[in-house]
Amino acid sequence: MDKIRLLYHQAQKSIILNNKTLNFILKSIVVLGVGYALYNKIASEDELPQMLDNISTYLVFPNLYLLFFAFLLMPIMFWAESYRWLLLVRKIVPESSATMRKSVKAMISGQTLGMFIPYRIGKIGGRIVVYATKKKWELVVVTLFDGEGMKLLYDIAGLGGAIYILYRYFEVDFITSVIIGIIVFLILMIRLYFFFNVKVLINWLTRFSALEKVVRKLKVIQEYNKGELFKVLQISVFRMLLNFLQYYLLLRFFHVEVGLLKAFVLIGAIYFFVANLPLPALAGLFARIHIALFIWSQFSDNVISISSIPFLLWIFNSLIPALVGSIFVMNLNIAKNLSYER
Repeated sequence: MDKIRLLYHQAQKSIILNNKTLNFILKSIVVLGVGYALYNKIASEDELPQMLDNISTYLVFPNLYLLFFAFLLMPIMFWAESYRWLLLVRKIVPESSATMRKSVKAMISGQTLGMFIPYRIGKIGGRIVVYATKKKWELVVVTLFDGEGMKLLYDIAGLGGAIYILYRYFEVDFITSVIIGIIVFLILMIRLYFFFNVKVLINWLTRFSALEKVVRKLKVIQEYNKGELFKVLQISVFRMLLNFLQYYLLLRFFHVEVGLLKAFVLIGAIYFFVANLPLPALAGLFARIHIALFIWSQFSDNVISISSIPFLLWIFNSLIPALVGSIFVMNLNIAKNLSYER
């Protein structure tokens, strides 16, 4: 018996040592990854000195209040996003882990890993490593489902503006623009139907034996009723409107004179085009800047100011949360959470 206990304690020490080593390696990767992503972003931004000089010229009262309120919307948006995630994740993780604090950490950790791991893999990984649960695949599925719901809302909100831009700026004739709009609208309504009736889609997929393993993972989404999904969608709408308002405040900060309603329509179009153009993840900010230049140059000839808007949004909504998230990741037992089996 003593020999068995000795072997058991030795095994435990070995696991702890391995976890410490793996944790050190993983956390080093995170630090180096975030550092490289930040360096790469700064090095690739040729107009960064001009942007900073231009921003400094607008840092005067009362104009400064607009920048302050735009920044203040960032933590509110992350609260909304974290609350939406909490509504989804509490059916998967243990009750002790289904807290707003954990949800905030999951969102911000996702931003940290998303800084250098592309194609949404980083954001998914950041959410997973926060929770000590064996239901990793369920978390992946719910993360993808959450992302689909958010993208669906942005597509619906941006469709009208996108069709307007096709007709007004790309000179696509009116009939063709309307036909494109109707087709895309019908596709969005089908997506919205399956969002609330995912069981119908899963039942149809069960007909294909090759998809049996995939279907088993998808069944976690069936646990949400329409009332819960509607609440998730409400929080998503609130978060999206805050995002649009933040963008509008920055437009006003740089004296781009455009009405609130028209600005919201065109902001929605920018997000629609960026989300649906076949671009690599790292090209997202580059695309936002150039689409913004194309649209807002109709209202202002200050190219540097227009380019600075997506850049400031990136600082507020990606860079700052990622840097804060790196602190959370450094305090996580990543190896233990990834290998959790109990």
